[in-house]
Amino acid sequence: MKMFIAGGLLLLLLAVPQGAHAQRLGIGARAGFQGFGGEAAIELSRSLVVRGGYGVFPVDFTGDYSGVSYTVTPPSSIGTVGIDIYPGGRGFRLMAGLMNRSGDVELQSGDLAEGGPVEIGDREYEGQAGFITGILETTSTAPFVGIGFGRHTAPGLGLFLDFGVAFVGDPEVRLDASGPIRDAPGFLEDLEKEEREIEDAGGSFLKYWPVFSVGIKLGIG
Repeated sequence: MKMFIAGGLLLLLLAVPQGAHAQRLGIGARAGFQGFGGEAAIELSRSLVVRGGYGVFPVDFTGDYSGVSYTVTPPSSIGTVGIDIYPGGRGFRLMAGLMNRSGDVELQSGDLAEGGPVEIGDREYEGQAGFITGILETTSTAPFVGIGFGRHTAPGLGLFLDFGVAFVGDPEVRLDASGPIRDAPGFLEDLEKEEREIEDAGGSFLKYWPVFSVGIKLGIG
């Protein structure tokens, strides 16, 4: 992941015209859908800044689907590298670049025997012990675009905000199970239907990863 960020910054710097030179630097701390982490920015001109960041996800989330309670584990880390374009030379910016995730989103259900009936595929199951695990697979490296507010390289402390989307492509949901329920007649076929239903229910939403971060920055130089 760190090699991805360093390599991306190097390629962007090589692509800059020879007459350009770094004027200011900026560092920052961020939190959002790209995790909790830090950023660094290099100002190449009043209108162009190269920026890279790295974040981790220290917490899991919970959610229900078809009566099944899942613990959702995000990717362990996300790195970003790209450019910020300031049309007016001030705080509003357009941004574009690449996002790289370390791993996929993982799902882990609680014991299906606990609580009420659950629907897997087109069939209802109740009182059968077992667990469902899953992975939501999309491309690990994806382009992103968006807008933002706040200039990382402006002198002193300040706030910044990013809004955008990364295009991760068509998802593939893979589910498996353990415990006695796995041997129930027709259960594996129902689990395959559940995979398709999750993909269909997510629709185009699962093709995108939200790019949203809020943070504090320090401009240097």
